[in-house]
Amino acid sequence: MRVLRRRARGFTLIELLVVIGIIALLVSILVPSLKRARVQARDIQCRAHLHAIYLASTTYLSVYDRFPDLNNELDDGAWQYNYLIYDGRDFDSNFGPLISLGKNLEKLETLYCPRQTDPYHSFATPENPWPVVPLLDTRASYGRRYNLTGKSLSQLRGNPALFTDVFHLPKLIRSGHRNGINAAYLGGDVRWVPDTGFLTDNELTHPFQPEDNDLLEDMWDKINRGAR
Repeated sequence: MRVLRRRARGFTLIELLVVIGIIALLVSILVPSLKRARVQARDIQCRAHLHAIYLASTTYLSVYDRFPDLNNELDDGAWQYNYLIYDGRDFDSNFGPLISLGKNLEKLETLYCPRQTDPYHSFATPENPWPVVPLLDTRASYGRRYNLTGKSLSQLRGNPALFTDVFHLPKLIRSGHRNGINAAYLGGDVRWVPDTGFLTDNELTHPFQPEDNDLLEDMWDKINRGAR
């Protein structure tokens, strides 16, 4: 008796093209969504970093009671150094003590926003070395409010912003969150502050001049009010 075998049927060219078209359509839909999800995850991580810096600072202040020097300048108002971790000589100012004491911030990476791409404010780049190099600054991508040196938390009034994404140059906004910054406030809350023009359209000079401090004071006031 002859056994008849049915030949396996393959895909036709048209069917393959339809499947490929469906896959391409799904990819075109999913890739932007995945990209947005990654950006949103980095935004969440940035806010978590700022909250961790706030907690580390309050822990430091519970022991030492006073904010450390902001920078290596005699005048704390020299705001352009409010991002220092290491000033080329020591860890005594700004974010340095949070790292050097070894019990406030466990990871140096916490001082870096995952959205910031500027090499001078990114982790372990030739322009921003880690491990540190004598005579070279190591910078965070977050900044501390100026004129806090020597003060305790009990001396502060209202709910001012204490820490933010670094914002002293417009290009840092564009290389980070693009249209605003995150800020951590005295009460412990972390909020998004949209750029209404004061972050990317201002009269700050480069190199910096003493008169820039008045402009920065106005910018911090806007951040206190959520850019309103």
